[in-house]
Amino acid sequence: MDEDFVVKVTSDLIKINSQNPPGYTKGVVDYIKDLLNDNGIKFEIYEFEKNKQNLIAKIGNGSPTLILNGHMDVVPPGDENKWIYDPFSGKIVDDKIFGRGATDMKGGLATILVATLQLSDIIEKSTGSLIFVASADEEVGGHAGMQGLVKNNLIKGDAALIAEPSGYNRVSIGEKGLCQTKILTKGIPSHGSMPLLGENAILNMYKAINIAKETIDELNSKIIIPNDVEFAIKETSKTYESVIKEKKLNISVEDIEKQLKSVSFNPGVIKGGSKINMVPDYCELELDMRTPPGCKCENVRNLLKNKLNGIAEIYPIDTSESNFTSTEERITKIALNSVEKILNKKPELHIESGATDGRYLRAIGIPTIIYGPGELFLAHSYNEYVKVYDLKMALKVTKNIITEFLNIKSS
Repeated sequence: MDEDFVVKVTSDLIKINSQNPPGYTKGVVDYIKDLLNDNGIKFEIYEFEKNKQNLIAKIGNGSPTLILNGHMDVVPPGDENKWIYDPFSGKIVDDKIFGRGATDMKGGLATILVATLQLSDIIEKSTGSLIFVASADEEVGGHAGMQGLVKNNLIKGDAALIAEPSGYNRVSIGEKGLCQTKILTKGIPSHGSMPLLGENAILNMYKAINIAKETIDELNSKIIIPNDVEFAIKETSKTYESVIKEKKLNISVEDIEKQLKSVSFNPGVIKGGSKINMVPDYCELELDMRTPPGCKCENVRNLLKNKLNGIAEIYPIDTSESNFTSTEERITKIALNSVEKILNKKPELHIESGATDGRYLRAIGIPTIIYGPGELFLAHSYNEYVKVYDLKMALKVTKNIITEFLNIKSS
């Protein structure tokens, strides 16, 4: 089982269609089961929603315990005519493996799976233990995946590594919170030729959006970022430099840094009215806000409720608070040292702008880092790929993290 094995596993996993929806993971689980069985590793399968299987394998019974996690579902490929190769081909061209989920995150899943297989014998003989978790449903919130596993007390450990695409030279220690909110405005219907006789719910929504945006802008001027993540945010903003140049965006790295430190404001869906010649009596907006560390979603919603009192109603859609793992945690230090040791270069710290399954682990007190191959900018894109070099380097770093955390001495 040489280092090229991780390339084969990545390609094989991409070939298994696990797009979500519907998010069925049995095909991926069956593939992983065969590899675990071949190596004598025991596992359990859990299902909280039909056809969305989760797999947990454990090696060793001692302490400390390190959790390795990767999700098996991927987003749909979209218009397949826009792909150079079949999105489920797993085609290897030069130094790249193409396909939906290559970066997010069949490559990362392959990395932790191969690391588990290659180190299983020495872990079994060590005083520590390793838990491998292949979870479902992450792309639609993780409710039938990691959240379900956590709710049922099936996940316990001293630290966790999630192999989402951080970049092989980067360690991510936190993420912004999810504060998805519905704004509802009402009106009085009348004939469209005489709007004075009614009240237009869409115009009321226009007013509500402006007030909400002004409220969030004012809030952002007062947010104080914890010192632990201030540096990580600055490092993260630099990673966007290549994207800004490639897409010729009229923004700066400083703008990105400011955004990461702020509550983002994105009206994503709006519905209102039923006929062009009627004054609409109903309008609703789905607002996606992401909160930085140091800012709670509940406080943001309460602020909006107060400002929009008498104008609009506010309802939660989905919530998870911003969360991060301290740079002083043992898992963080080991990960950073491992990157530097294997790559011979200074590692970068990173903060996720979106949500990961790390939120569920941190919520139960498990220090969690994100480390895996691939560039986040390629996730969910057409012609998604992961580089072979990145896979091999991430595998080496991951194996070093495991052995260091479990106190396994190199022979």
